[in-house]
Amino acid sequence: MVEKKLTPEEFRLKILEPAKKTDHICWTCKHLKPVIKGSKLPPADLIGWCKKLHWPFYWCIPENLVVKKCIGYERIG
Repeated sequence: MVEKKLTPEEFRLKILEPAKKTDHICWTCKHLKPVIKGSKLPPADLIGWCKKLHWPFYWCIPENLVVKKCIGYERIG
């Protein structure tokens, strides 16, 4: 049996358990830095931060923000 090598993004999503999962478009983007389960710092409505937009500062991504298109979007895998 041949094992598939995971990309860094796939490894991150497999190993680190996020605080929540949603159908938000950013969830399938490789630039999302998700809020990790058990972390105390972020507000409750955040799913994570974008590591590409507004670099070197992270852009907060609330769960209720509706994003249909993004110039920084790159699908995982």
